[in-house]
Amino acid sequence: MKKNRLCAIINLIEPAEALLPLTEQRPLGTLPFAGRYRLLDFPLSCISNAGINTVALFLPRNGRSVGDHVRSGKDWDLDSLRGGVFTFPYNDLAVVAAQQQAEARHHFYDNYIQFLRKSGAEYVVILGTQNVNNIDISALWRYHQQRNNEMTTVYKFLPAEQVAADDQVVTLTEYGKATSILPLAEANIPAVATMVPKSLAIHMIDVRRLIELLQEANRQGQAGGLNLVLKHAVMQNNTSAFEYTGFQANIRSIQDFYAANMQMLLEKNYQALFFSKRQILTKVKNEIPSFFSRDSQVENCLVGTGSYIEGAVTHSVIFRNVLINRRARISDSVIMQGSRIGAGTVIEHAILDKSVVIGPNLKLIGTAEQPLVIGKGQHVYQQKEVVTQ
Repeated sequence: MKKNRLCAIINLIEPAEALLPLTEQRPLGTLPFAGRYRLLDFPLSCISNAGINTVALFLPRNGRSVGDHVRSGKDWDLDSLRGGVFTFPYNDLAVVAAQQQAEARHHFYDNYIQFLRKSGAEYVVILGTQNVNNIDISALWRYHQQRNNEMTTVYKFLPAEQVAADDQVVTLTEYGKATSILPLAEANIPAVATMVPKSLAIHMIDVRRLIELLQEANRQGQAGGLNLVLKHAVMQNNTSAFEYTGFQANIRSIQDFYAANMQMLLEKNYQALFFSKRQILTKVKNEIPSFFSRDSQVENCLVGTGSYIEGAVTHSVIFRNVLINRRARISDSVIMQGSRIGAGTVIEHAILDKSVVIGPNLKLIGTAEQPLVIGKGQHVYQQKEVVTQ
């Protein structure tokens, strides 16, 4: 790919309320995943693997952790003299004085337009972080050019039982073009369909055309966000549809997040996501290997570096610098960075956020359908405190 022909936008303004308390202090995009990654690492890596060197990050309200993680973009080879990572703050109309809100609506997309103009690119790819995948953007770009349409949207066929009524799906013509993106409940998809084309919220569009669409949204005072503009664009333009066939996980809720991490314990899923020709990159942290005592028992787990394990751990995802004391038993759980588990404690079907401390001889028991969640930095020393989490 000739550099500078393609730029990228990562839209981090995504619904995250269903993931509370995990998203209380961070956006969806910086949720830890699979033992050492963040959800944001996946679009960043896909962009880097395609040779794109100009990227815009549009932040939500609680976007501080994005800057902490990405910084200059060096770990994704995005610290280019001719491009780089550009961050834009959340455009919050709620903090604008009432008498100025009407005018502000007519400038809602100014930052997007400014970035696109200064990028000098012909095409832009827009991604989010809710859908975990490892898409080949170079292949998407070639497909977009071959079809000679102004826009291309990406979908994946999923079994109908895996698609919720409010999930966004792509309606397709018999010739493979996209005509709309709608919630499944509103889409004209036959009830007998066994496979459903779920939208991955990844789009490629000519920069010139996207600028026109954003300018029109400004003129109309439409402040519904970039995703809404793109959904309307699918209906307004000749839009190609690109099928993604690799691993995908949709992170909409606590249960989705838990299930996606558990899926990483299946070798075929882990290999499909992380061991293709397109490497998934993350922020480099040089740490010592994890220590496993003679009495420890570890089976079918992902374990990050710097951990110290004396207890028994099965079918779990353990992040960096986790301490699991003797006689502790952990199964079917996600234990995030810096957490401490006391001796004799039993944890099943739980998610422990970063820097959680659990005292000795406690029981934290959830279910696969409703995992128990302990919020970031909480300290639990008595059994009665577990009930209130």
